[in-house]
This record gives sequence, structure tokens and C-alpha cells, in this order.
Amino acid sequence: MITLPLVWLVSVLTTIAAFALAQDTRMPFQARLFLCIFLLTLASIGLLLGFRLSFDVPWAAWLQPLVAVMVAPSAYLGFSALTQDLGLNWRRTLLLRWAPVAVAQLAILANVPVSADVFVLGINSIYLVLIARLLRRQPDDFVHVAPHALIIVRSAIKATVVLLGMMVATDLSIVAASLFAGDAYILTFLTGVSGLFTAFVFVVALIGAPMLLQVTKGEATKVEGPTENDHATRAALDALMNDTHLYTDSNLTLARVARRLSIPVRDVSNAINRTTGENFSRYINGFRIRHAQEALRKTELSVTEVMFEAGFVSKSSFNTEFRRVTGKTPSQFRAETATT
Repeated sequence: MITLPLVWLVSVLTTIAAFALAQDTRMPFQARLFLCIFLLTLASIGLLLGFRLSFDVPWAAWLQPLVAVMVAPSAYLGFSALTQDLGLNWRRTLLLRWAPVAVAQLAILANVPVSADVFVLGINSIYLVLIARLLRRQPDDFVHVAPHALIIVRSAIKATVVLLGMMVATDLSIVAASLFAGDAYILTFLTGVSGLFTAFVFVVALIGAPMLLQVTKGEATKVEGPTENDHATRAALDALMNDTHLYTDSNLTLARVARRLSIPVRDVSNAINRTTGENFSRYINGFRIRHAQEALRKTELSVTEVMFEAGFVSKSSFNTEFRRVTGKTPSQFRAETATT
């Protein structure tokens, strides 16, 4: 009876995840493409490992490093695509960031006198750091992410950092074991890898937490005063919101608003910051709360129905923002309005 490798279950699950992600048209094509490549490379590695460990297929060992070197770069390009205008600058970024991958793959194919593991370790380690740096980006930098979905994106980035960190630690363990202990002791050496994973995550938490919590230079410096262009952009933005009620779309993003105004994303973000002292999410939520106030005064809709109509998808965020703007909960506001 032929038994299938357990690692293939991971391949199946990641392939399903990639298929589901490809269907989500709310995400820009470039982001979906590279995040799907990331998931499919993980699926391919699981498939190749199954062939190597269970069936001793020689070509799987040759193909695995060619795939493994793509894992971290594809994840970085996928998440990075959520933070920038997808025009000429994106194409330049794509060429710059994918070039090392192509060079590494060519070197592996050319059988240069360097272990393929060195290329895999080097590339994935570099892009692991680049992915971790995305966590220091401000909310408005994720121009293609709706405010309510930002926490999901950040959680996905953190999970990817941990996953890639474990992969790098495992590769490093294998290389070290083969160099210093000999092939016969590799499996024995790897019995302590779980402890190494724990230590790695602990060290990353110790080093990374202060980096993520510290105030960035942009936040520490005084915000510049608004320019005439900022006021003009803000006026156009206010008019767009009042005329079209775009803020009621819970998936509204900064990039989409900028396209409607035919103004660069960064200019729209700066105009909001300089004229209101708030970020894009707070600015949009201001319109949503005013819309909710009007609905609570003039309709018999329930608080939950008002929440959805105004563009919120979470009751906790709706209550938090409503209290921030009005000093009351939605129920208190409606009760006081009815009394007066």
C-alpha cells in the first residue's frame, strides 16, 4: 500500500489558499500575483520534499533550491505592492528586487562551486528583513488596503516573517549540521530545531518590538504647514465625499480616492495630514460618523443597520470612532436626540 507524504497536505492547503486569494479582486493584481506565487512556491517545496523523503526522486533535490530562492522575494513583492502606486515606479521596483533571484537561479543552474543552500539562505535572509521593515510603515502607506483590513494585512506580514524566520533557521541548521557533524548526524542534530525556532522567535521579539514601537523620524518631526495645493486638494476631496458618499463603501482605499481625483496618492495623503492633522482612515471615519449621526436622528434603523450604512464593518470600531467624535455611544446619542 502506497502512503502519501504528510508534507503534501501542506501543499494542498497552500494551493487552495492561493486559489482563493486569486479570486479576491479587491486586491491589486500585482499583489495577488506575487502572494499567489509565494503560496505556490511553498506548495511546490512541500511537494518536492515529499518526493525526496518518501520516494528518493533525484530531480526533486535539483529543483528544490531553484524554487526555494523565490519564496521570500515573492512574499515581499506581494506585500510591497499594497504600499505603492503600481505604475513606472512599481516596474522599477520589480526589476530591482527580482534581479537577485534570477542571478541566484542562474548560478545554481551553472553549478558554480558554491552550495545552493548559500544562495537560498542569503536571498531569503535579505528579503526577510525587507518584509519585516514593512511593519514600520504608517497606515496611509498601505494605499491599496481598506482601513478595516489593515490589521489583517499586518497580521499576515507578521506570520510571514515568523514562517520565513523558521525556514532560514532550518536551512542554517542543515548547512551547519552537514559541515560540522557529517551527513550521518544531520537528523539527530535537527531534533533540537524546535528549540532553535523558539529561541529565534524570542530574539526577534526582543529586537523587533522596540523597532516597531519606537517613534519614526517622520513622526518625531513637526508636521509642515498646509500649502495652497493642500487646501485645494482637501477641498476637492471634501466635495467628492459629499457629492458621491464614497465613504459608505467599507472597502474604500486611499489609492481609489486618489484615482478619482487624478492626484498622486502621496499628495492626497499629505493634504489630509497637513490640513486636518489626521490620517486617511480618521478623515474618512469622520464622514461616516456624521452620516451615522444623521441616520440616527432621522430614521428608525437599528444601530447595527446604521453602522453598515455608514461604511463600518466592525461594531467595536464603529463605537470607538463614534465616541471619539461625539463623546457618546450611538445608543446614547439616539436617546438624547429623541429626548430633545
